[in-house]
Amino acid sequence: MVPDTHVLIEPMRKRHVRAIRTIDKQVYTKPWSATMYHDELRQRDHRVYYVAHHNDRLAGYGGAMIVHDEGHITSVAVAPHAQGLGIATRLMVAIHRGCLSHNMSAMTLEVRISNQRAQDLYRRFGYAPAGVRAGYYGDNGEDALVMWCHDLQEPEHNKLLATIDSEIAGTTNWGQP
Repeated sequence: MVPDTHVLIEPMRKRHVRAIRTIDKQVYTKPWSATMYHDELRQRDHRVYYVAHHNDRLAGYGGAMIVHDEGHITSVAVAPHAQGLGIATRLMVAIHRGCLSHNMSAMTLEVRISNQRAQDLYRRFGYAPAGVRAGYYGDNGEDALVMWCHDLQEPEHNKLLATIDSEIAGTTNWGQP
């Protein structure tokens, strides 16, 4: 059972980059540079990024790039101290809603073949395996599972997001842009 928790989700801003990089260094072997994040944040028309706060600390972040009518999730990461609190799920809800506001019809992502926990999360949102990118991860040559979520504009997808949101223990406040 996930403990009751309060989480604030808000759009990512430049002021969040230092804390995001701290999380990156804890969970990724090849974290992005601050410059990469600043570049992403300058492309607001083609990006959606969110951060999650728990107990007044930045606890996670996630985002997607927009290419034509498709979204590509670039990253979802949660600080080790906040894992297991439903924060990644909340971030996925925010990312999907953000992409829906850009009229996306489908979304894709890559995930490590070994990361079953993340794959389970993505399946919950309607993602299905579509292929493998051999040797995708440069740190160890691990393969990436390519997953797709189609029919985002269908009413069933909004119902799915509402159901997932209602199943998350605790409360989520959605910050304003």
